Amino acid sequence: MNALQLDFFKTEEESEIEILSLAINEVKASNDKVRKKLFAENGKLTKEIMELRMRLEILEAGLCLESRFQS
Repeated sequence: MNALQLDFFKTEEESEIEILSLAINEVKASNDKVRKKLFAENGKLTKEIMELRMRLEILEAGLCLESRFQS
């Protein structure tokens, strides 16, 4: 936890609000990092799915051609 400098001119409530505000900002920053990482991972997975679909279409087309020539 971060060390806070005490301010003798603030009330206890003001000090507590400041501490809570700092904690909220830390949580928000952490949340933003997690969101960005998940968004990037989602993009990678979407790209992989598209590549696998293309490969599957090529394999299916190859099987259809192969079976037509064997008949």
